[in-house]
Amino acid sequence: MPSVLIRVHSCPFGAVLCLAFLFAAPVDAEIIDQIAATVDNQVITTSEIGEALRVAAFLNGEKPDLSPAARRRMADRLIEQILVRREMELTRYPEPSAADIAAALNDAKSRFAGEAQFQQGLAEYKLTRPEVEDALRRQITLVRYIDLRFRPEVQVQENEVMQYYETVFLPEIRKKGIKPEPSFEDARAECEERLTTVLVDKRVDTWLAEARGQARIAYDEDAFR
Repeated sequence: MPSVLIRVHSCPFGAVLCLAFLFAAPVDAEIIDQIAATVDNQVITTSEIGEALRVAAFLNGEKPDLSPAARRRMADRLIEQILVRREMELTRYPEPSAADIAAALNDAKSRFAGEAQFQQGLAEYKLTRPEVEDALRRQITLVRYIDLRFRPEVQVQENEVMQYYETVFLPEIRKKGIKPEPSFEDARAECEERLTTVLVDKRVDTWLAEARGQARIAYDEDAFR
């Protein structure tokens, strides 16, 4: 049986939220959510996963993919966010400012003709402005923290940048048919930045694998059917 969150109405002290198994739920209770995964003592619910998928699709201008595979991938992303945020809390990393959130929201709104169209888009994706703002806040915080935490560990050598230029950058340029081809000197800064990003991502993946190995992570497979 799946684990669920329930609201008990018959409690003498008023309605309360409880974690229970479906078969053990009191008769006078309302199932409000299902637990999809846990990270130690932290819970990820099916509603959180659905909201995260809708927000991502909304910000990317795509149709939401709520398939079981997409929900499982999002669960993994939310688990990784929990692990990163735990480390952030140890260092008391600051949240982005209101101005940062407003700028990110304005960027998201730029593909809409106006406020009315933006509100209509939110309604179509079953989202609210605060939900989108919270998602943007988390996104900005994570990106900045990862950059601060892992980028200093990456030192790109000249020969590595040249190799990236020859094996990755130039083939992309030729595939697109861009003429004339940028010289190495012209493309050096872009290649160095792109290569650094690749190496930072690898460092993050290694760290996350280690962090996952140290955490107690469990999935309720019924939540992804």
